[in-house]
Amino acid sequence: MKKLIKIYGERNTNTNYISKLISLNLDVQEAPGVAPRWVLRLQNKLPGDELVRDIYFRLAYKNTLGWKHTRVKPAADLKKYRIVNNNLSFVTITKNPYSWLLSLYRRPYHQYYSGKPSFEDFLQTPWKTIARDNIQKPVNNPMEMWNLKNASYLHLPREFSALNITTESIFVNPADVVNLISSKLSIEKSSAEFIDYEKSTKDKSKDTYYYRDYYLNEKWKTQLSSEAIAIINDSIDKNLMAHFGYTVLG
Repeated sequence: MKKLIKIYGERNTNTNYISKLISLNLDVQEAPGVAPRWVLRLQNKLPGDELVRDIYFRLAYKNTLGWKHTRVKPAADLKKYRIVNNNLSFVTITKNPYSWLLSLYRRPYHQYYSGKPSFEDFLQTPWKTIARDNIQKPVNNPMEMWNLKNASYLHLPREFSALNITTESIFVNPADVVNLISSKLSIEKSSAEFIDYEKSTKDKSKDTYYYRDYYLNEKWKTQLSSEAIAIINDSIDKNLMAHFGYTVLG
């Protein structure tokens, strides 16, 4: 039976890019992390905004292990599902929270505001979670959601065939990341030569070279005011920052 892989990562962490790289280079099948097209069509016809997709992921959990942006369940809960014991590995993606928050501000998804707040106000506004986020408590701000989601990834390598990687490491050398996934998770390569995916999965005017320059040279820092940094630092989990190799800005 073909090996399975499940990818988890918050919004705007390049889950689409790593999924493309894996499909192009590794002999593995991905457990779905997004709703199929028929669910999206149904959602457009029915009231309830995110309700249709939430219901889909709840009913399909045993076959998908949830939304790719979800907070990961504890190991004891995951082990109840047959798919976990069916030659499956996990890959999680974490992105520097400062640049991630700027991305989330530009595209806040299902958050609806009467008028777009300033970035500083956005950082202090409660985040309205949806059921498939798997967060059963109020989230005081987007930084707290980053903390919760990324902390949930840490147990996977201790309990399963799993690897925690960062968005930045993918941009440093995507071939090395694919090689790491292959070797650490015992996944055969489907191609003798590395195949990159250079197009943006969201913005046709940009490519991987643009994003590599933007993130690796930390050009996003110019968009952060001293006030924004202070607000973020007030909620940031410094232990998580150290674990993933990120520096707390001053």
